[in-house]
Amino acid sequence: MPQRSARIQYLLLALVAALALLHAYGGTRMNFNLLAHGDAIARPPFESGLRLATTTNLQEEALAAGLRPFDTILTINGQPYSSRSVLLAQTRSSAPGDSMTVTYRREANKPIQSATIHLARSLPQKLSPLGIAARLTFAVLPFFCLLIGLWVVFARPRNPNAWLILGILGYVEALFINPMQTVGSFILPICLFWNVAAQTAMPVCLMFFGIYFPERSAIDIKRPWVKWLIAIPIFLLAPTDLLYFYGDMWNFAAIRWLVPYLNPINVIENILSFLAVTWFFFNLGPKIKQATGDARRRLRILYFGTCIGLTPFFLLLLYSLYKGSDVGQNIPQWVDITAFVILLLFPLSLAYVVVVQRAMDLSIMIRQGTRYAFARESLTVLRVVLAIWMAFSLNDFFRHPDHQRSDIIRILCIIAIFFAFRFLLSKRLQQWIDQRFFREAYSTEQLLSELSDEARNFTEVTPLLETITRRLGSTLHIDRIAVFLRSGENYHLQLATGMPIAPNGNKFFSLPAASTTITALSRAKTPANVYRDDPSSWLIDATDAERNALNDLSTELLVPLPGRTRLAGVIALGPKSSEEPYSKTDRQLLQTIASQTGLALENAELFQNLTTEVTQRERISRELEIAREVQERLFPQIRPKVAGVDLAGFCRPAQIVGGDYYDFFLLPSTSENEAPLALALGDISGKGISASLVMASLRASLRSIAGLRQGDLGTLISRVNEIVFQSSTSSRYATFFYAEYDPFTHLLTYVNAGHNPPYILRGTETIALPPTGTVVGLLADAAYDQATLQLHPGDVLIAFTDGISEAMNHQDEEWGEDRMLASAHQLLNRPDCKTTADQLLTCIFEAADKFTAGAPQHDDMTLLVCTIRRPSVQ
Repeated sequence: MPQRSARIQYLLLALVAALALLHAYGGTRMNFNLLAHGDAIARPPFESGLRLATTTNLQEEALAAGLRPFDTILTINGQPYSSRSVLLAQTRSSAPGDSMTVTYRREANKPIQSATIHLARSLPQKLSPLGIAARLTFAVLPFFCLLIGLWVVFARPRNPNAWLILGILGYVEALFINPMQTVGSFILPICLFWNVAAQTAMPVCLMFFGIYFPERSAIDIKRPWVKWLIAIPIFLLAPTDLLYFYGDMWNFAAIRWLVPYLNPINVIENILSFLAVTWFFFNLGPKIKQATGDARRRLRILYFGTCIGLTPFFLLLLYSLYKGSDVGQNIPQWVDITAFVILLLFPLSLAYVVVVQRAMDLSIMIRQGTRYAFARESLTVLRVVLAIWMAFSLNDFFRHPDHQRSDIIRILCIIAIFFAFRFLLSKRLQQWIDQRFFREAYSTEQLLSELSDEARNFTEVTPLLETITRRLGSTLHIDRIAVFLRSGENYHLQLATGMPIAPNGNKFFSLPAASTTITALSRAKTPANVYRDDPSSWLIDATDAERNALNDLSTELLVPLPGRTRLAGVIALGPKSSEEPYSKTDRQLLQTIASQTGLALENAELFQNLTTEVTQRERISRELEIAREVQERLFPQIRPKVAGVDLAGFCRPAQIVGGDYYDFFLLPSTSENEAPLALALGDISGKGISASLVMASLRASLRSIAGLRQGDLGTLISRVNEIVFQSSTSSRYATFFYAEYDPFTHLLTYVNAGHNPPYILRGTETIALPPTGTVVGLLADAAYDQATLQLHPGDVLIAFTDGISEAMNHQDEEWGEDRMLASAHQLLNRPDCKTTADQLLTCIFEAADKFTAGAPQHDDMTLLVCTIRRPSVQ
């Protein structure tokens, strides 16, 4: 059945086959009419050439009537000679011996003359058996070559070399059939088109075949432009041939403008064809020296068969170039016939190279099959002989009633020997013969059942492959088996039995996923034979590394191991010990086993991936836990003691580690009791480990720069911004609030770098601390301003991240800053929430949790509380 992936190629093949076979049908009808009724069919007395109405290839009857080459025909039987169809119509309507009157002009300034031609038979006399055989040969061999070309493409539709072979072999059939003489108005245009297409394609296909068969030539690799310099003009000139055929057959006047160019075009086409064939020899010749063994022998047959077959044709081509005429015109018929007979060596040598590919398999099958059949049938003959011996002995025993004791013992022994051989010894001999010829019969169902049971118990790849290869080797008697498994974008040799090969570290024993071998197996999804010198084999397109790997492994059959989405692996099988090719039953068994093995490999890989993933998750969990502990250590572990100030802070990360940051610490001062208090709160963009790293960088840069006590806070934050910008990616930044509180003056100086405003709760009043600059770490040269606020006893500073204000319930409703501030004011009136900063912080978190009602939160929640009290209240 045609494969789905080759549907376009098969449709194209069907179109080409239809054109070629219709052309062959027209030629077959023509040849049949000539052989059957040649003595009753008149032949055309002359032909028209590149000068249209002028005469060429004059027959004896035309010369006898006074016509000469290059006379211009004006009328035939009173009808204007406007196309070749007029001559053919008048000839077909006449019989041998009838007269044909023509008027002609010998030169432009000469008077019109008239001549009467007595038409001759197409076959002047009855053909001899040898003549009939010769004509049949000329009719059958081109058709045979065409069928070979079609068969090669049908067998390998995706192989470009197969299409090149069709283009070469299809030319032979077009060369031996004159499309002008085909019968039928419907077939004639098709025949004309195919004749031009086949003759145009042949030199190009031959040139490309010499370049790419069995692999691309080194000459073409160095000079790839040469082939296009020859091929492109050939294709560009092909439409002029179609115009000429059309005008010559149906309307001289339509192409009269083309007449001055026809001869130069014909010369150019012949030269290009000559160059194409020459380039074929240039590219094919060096390959013979590089090839070895059977491949070299076949290349030599192709080279010399083509050389001998095309040499006479080349001579005719050179002669036509010299004379400025069509190939074969004005040449004795015996020369034409001899050249065409020798020309047949060319397609025959090519057909041999294609067809003989299967000869090796056939010879092995016949040789081994004969020996095995002889051994097995010997048992049958022996059983028959024993049966006949027993039958005659029983017949003799019962015919003579007088039996002695020895006669009874003898007949019993004969019966015992027969049954012992038939039911005991014969079976054992049969098993011995099967083992001797490596043909031990196997039960497919039993083998598959056993392998299925064993495969279920494997969770590791190596024991699974060892079991599969061991069972295949013992069942099919294969000594060399190799298994390639997918690893990333390559298939590496995982296991090799029966050969001294170390899979690890050998670069020649890996196949890329895009290689010809893997691509062919992925498309076919069935076991593929390895034919190293078959022009239609997929292996021809493989790289040297692929072929070397398969050669070193002695591979004869490749079995794909299917996976869920792509090929899981490949089994490379060496030759069977019996030297037999793999049978259809073997291939079916291997394909079934491959499907089970592929499934088992997928399961083993899945199990291994799950195990690895669990291990990785455990490792990541441990690392995240360590990161969480480290991050917790970055938050203030000891609250600084500042007169009149109560501090509290807490961060609840949405993940194990978060990107929120809060801090409070004392700044250097000459008086320990009057040391300024630094407060900080930030929200890093993003979450997880990356955000926590930026948070650590922000904390370290802030503490180091703040401790220097240089400049105002705007300058300080600008330096922090520069450090964060240089140490993080462009997508990382932080909203940041930093303040310094002087316990002596009660002044709060702050910078709000794009953070949501903290609030001062003063009785029923709420004072916002709005942004004074952009976020930190986004711009390299950001400027910041500082602001100052006088604090009073009883003031409460609340700084928070948007994880609290934007906390959401199950209805995706936000808590919002208004609700948060309203709750804070209410909580300040509750004794259990206003005594300490810790109590207030805890109460605010409880209020947020009450609103969310257990809904999952996707952002870190951080809160910092600073309460200003009278100095006497500690």
